[in-house]
Amino acid sequence: MSKKYFSNPELKISSFTLLFTVALFLAITSTVLKSYTDGLKRDYTRSLGAVTARIIEKNPELEGEIVPLITKEISKEEAAKGEDTLKQYGITKDLENELFPYINTISFQNKTFIICIFTILAFILFMFNYIQYGYFYSRIRRLTLAAKKVVDGNYDIVINENKEGDFSKLAVSFNSMREIIRNNISQLKKEKQFLVDLLSDISHQLKTPLSSMIVYNDIMLTKELDKEQRQTFLLSNQNQLSRMNWLIQSMLKLAKLDAKAIELHKENQSLNETVEEAVDALDSRASKNNVKIICKGNYDIYLEHDRLWLEEALINIIKNGIEHTSSGGIITIDLIENPVYRRVIIEDTGEGIDERDLPNIFKRFYKAKTSRKTDSVGIGLALAKSIVEAHNGLIEAQSKVGLGTKFIITFLRY
Repeated sequence: MSKKYFSNPELKISSFTLLFTVALFLAITSTVLKSYTDGLKRDYTRSLGAVTARIIEKNPELEGEIVPLITKEISKEEAAKGEDTLKQYGITKDLENELFPYINTISFQNKTFIICIFTILAFILFMFNYIQYGYFYSRIRRLTLAAKKVVDGNYDIVINENKEGDFSKLAVSFNSMREIIRNNISQLKKEKQFLVDLLSDISHQLKTPLSSMIVYNDIMLTKELDKEQRQTFLLSNQNQLSRMNWLIQSMLKLAKLDAKAIELHKENQSLNETVEEAVDALDSRASKNNVKIICKGNYDIYLEHDRLWLEEALINIIKNGIEHTSSGGIITIDLIENPVYRRVIIEDTGEGIDERDLPNIFKRFYKAKTSRKTDSVGIGLALAKSIVEAHNGLIEAQSKVGLGTKFIITFLRY
């Protein structure tokens, strides 16, 4: 407890100052008491000396008896007899000090000394208290002002304490609180902007298919159409609805991932099986486009991952390859493992991506200028990137126009 108490510099200074003041008081009091005692002995000698001299002058034969009486302790009987004798002349302890010349002087000197001592000590304690607590409260006011600035939105103020103790701990706590508040406010602003951007993206992306559906619906309501024409418009609306449904679902998934509102259920399981399930899901689409998918890797690679989510990321990447690869093309999927990382490489022989577009392909709703696929939304690769990063992975793309594109997904070992 004492160690913790004296770890605070303010309490340490206060305690040592109080001890010093008490020691100074004792030293001065001892000096005054010694002076008082010396004065009593001096006056005692003077008074008794004068009485003795007067008696011896009148009765010289009594000198041998009187001098020993001065230096030895008297008996109670002698003291009582002496008091009675003096009382006959009105001299008692109840008389005023002024009637005792020597006692009056010493008494005045003692009172003066005591008043001076207490005045000096009171001044010392007052000045120390004023200085210490002035310094103490100035630091409190600095913290109060800093807290007010934080409330007003100014997070640049820093409280520095270069001494140990509770104030240093308070300063560290304040600075930590300031950073936490700053980060929370910044995060809230980012989330607000994210919501604004999300609503803007949804509005922009749904505008075109909704407009098409409204036009088709108006035609069917206002025009006389035969069965075949009506069937064509209904199929067009069905396609637009399917596209809108996929777009909304993808955007909601992407929004949840970005907002960290989805809890991934990771298990240590075969990465090969996840890749195979993604390929199986796209088998009919690949056959329809006459694109061949080849999987390499002769041994199982295990990775702690959420199979459903990682499978969706792989589906989006492979589907992107299918859509941008001409009939007769090939998509190769290779799995690699070494002591540093596990890696999935997806490479196609498609149209490729221009070097200017390559840095932007993972941005949501970005469409390459050279892409021949006009109905592409540009959200699949952004969703795949978010899923891979949620698994602590990295994704990159390498491509040359006319030669195809390679996507490299890397999961580092920790």
